[in-house]
Amino acid sequence: MSITIKDVAKAAHVSVATVSRVLNNKSNVSEDAVEAVNQAVKALGYSPNFLGRDLRKSETRRILAIIASTEQSFYSEVLRGMEEAAAIKGYDVLIATTRDDPRHEMHLLGMLFSRSVDGAVLLGPKLSAEEISGLAQNHNIAMCLERLENCNVLTVTIDNVKAGYDAVNYLIGKGRRRIGLITTKQRSQSSIDREKGYKHALEDNGIEYDENLVYYGSYEAESGTKGCEALMKIENKPDAIFAISDMIAIGAMNYALSAGINIGKDVLFFGFDDIQYSHIFVPHLSTVRQPCFMQGKLVVEKLLENMKSDEPDRSLYTLPHSLILRETTGD
Repeated sequence: MSITIKDVAKAAHVSVATVSRVLNNKSNVSEDAVEAVNQAVKALGYSPNFLGRDLRKSETRRILAIIASTEQSFYSEVLRGMEEAAAIKGYDVLIATTRDDPRHEMHLLGMLFSRSVDGAVLLGPKLSAEEISGLAQNHNIAMCLERLENCNVLTVTIDNVKAGYDAVNYLIGKGRRRIGLITTKQRSQSSIDREKGYKHALEDNGIEYDENLVYYGSYEAESGTKGCEALMKIENKPDAIFAISDMIAIGAMNYALSAGINIGKDVLFFGFDDIQYSHIFVPHLSTVRQPCFMQGKLVVEKLLENMKSDEPDRSLYTLPHSLILRETTGD
């Protein structure tokens, strides 16, 4: 037979309520009682059923962070911000990956439905805006890093249109007129918004959009290598390249270096995210820096507020980005 809380109470010569207070770290228990309960727990090998306790209380003090994969290094700072904000309020953050599969994302959100977690934050959502908005009507859900058009959910991100615009506008300010874009076939909202920023910057500077200067691939560095090779083989080559992620930009620069292109002079390169590799790779990559830690911290703070509110906040919060200028733009 399994050991119960009643067995612990009997062995410690205290009440069941006292055992419960000790196990829940309540302060209104004498030191003698705490010692007696802990000794009984150890002697009997008692393992508290925290899940059962949490379901009875309708509170687990756990938040689920759902990320696309563990390969995106900038997630680490976002998660660190989430964990710090959660810890202050006595919550833990659990991390799971979708494997870029919307069905698996829905499966993970089942932890909300079964009340195994109190809330969930989607970083790189795979479900549709309609599906997420519907789920958020009855569950504590937020999004971070990514936004979705027409999604009525608490969201913390940056203005990716403005960030893309600022990066490309900087390249234009350097005298570049043939600016290539390496983006992705995968239509995440951040990719779409950064492309919009690229186009708006060209338009505002009187530069005609040329679809030959746009390469659609994936988020891997190898795709950036292929993209740069393709762009450098067109008749009127680019004199600058804006990539929607640092890994893509680094892959693109790998090709440029192998082809003898003088990076930062012949062709300027601008990335996005300011991952660790961006200032390790030589030449050092100019990039857009996201306030990753602050995004993670803010989304948890707002989500926890929503859990206590009768009128949940479903606002879109955009934090400021910054341009980090290094050798690949001649800085």
